[in-house]
Amino acid sequence: MKAIVLAGGHATRLWPITKHRAKPLLPLGEKPIIDFMLEELDDEVEETIISTNAKFAGDFEDYIEEYDRNARVVVEQQDSEEEKPGTIGAIIKLIEKEGLDDDLLVVGGDNYFGFSFSDLLDFCREKDAPVNVVYDINDFEHAKQFGIVDTEEDRIVGFEEKPEEPPSTLASTACYYFPKRNVSLFNQYEDHFKQTDVPAEQYLDEPGRLIEWAHEREEMYAFSFSGEWHDVGTRKGYLEATEAVIDRAVISGDTENCEIGENVVVMEGARLENVEIENSIVFPEAEVKNSEIRSSLIDKKTEIEDSELQGAVIGAHTKF
Repeated sequence: MKAIVLAGGHATRLWPITKHRAKPLLPLGEKPIIDFMLEELDDEVEETIISTNAKFAGDFEDYIEEYDRNARVVVEQQDSEEEKPGTIGAIIKLIEKEGLDDDLLVVGGDNYFGFSFSDLLDFCREKDAPVNVVYDINDFEHAKQFGIVDTEEDRIVGFEEKPEEPPSTLASTACYYFPKRNVSLFNQYEDHFKQTDVPAEQYLDEPGRLIEWAHEREEMYAFSFSGEWHDVGTRKGYLEATEAVIDRAVISGDTENCEIGENVVVMEGARLENVEIENSIVFPEAEVKNSEIRSSLIDKKTEIEDSELQGAVIGAHTKF
């Protein structure tokens, strides 16, 4: 079995924090987001392939070397969000480029999952069929924002992307398993939609649309888990994911005469003086003085003084 970790996005919703930084490599507590899954996958799969863009390929290679992970980087041919081949398109190109002929686990690299990958793969091997990992969000109104899975026991009997009337609250997450014999579903799916008037940017983008199409052709199963699941795509999502993995605060930088609240990360090299801070992340070499910081992200080499920040995202090298 091989794993494909999708890490080719440009994370524009988190700019400027992610303008020059790959989102899966953002620190989550004391290690990168991506390492929470790769640490487990090293023991579970033959190899992990990180699919990313040329801009961040070197950063992922540095990560693999630093953390000694059983992974390699494959570069998607795109330079911007507009040029992305779509998530499904990227998977199809990768399968063809690498000649992959294996059971495949496909995972979104910017997600934090609160389940054991060992338990997931045991379930996948037992079913010996495609599997979509799902999470019960327990809110029918909120479910309208997701791809929603309908099940009979653990077999998928329905799937609808962002339904107006959700049949359940089981949200499809960015984690899928395909046995070797079912990997051809990707090409069959593309061939099918090429014969329709559905725009390629639509059917090659959201992976859930493949499940929506394929569950009527093949038996597919849902692996449901409880606990934590966070898509680190926004400031709020990043802070919630951080809260899930730290006890209270991670203080590696210098703090002098500060009031440190819950869910605070101050990275090595950062310096805070006379600061009240809660639910915030401060990156290396930032300096904050005489300020109140709440629910904010402050990037590296930023200088802030005599300020009150609430829900802010401050880019690198900013001074005020």
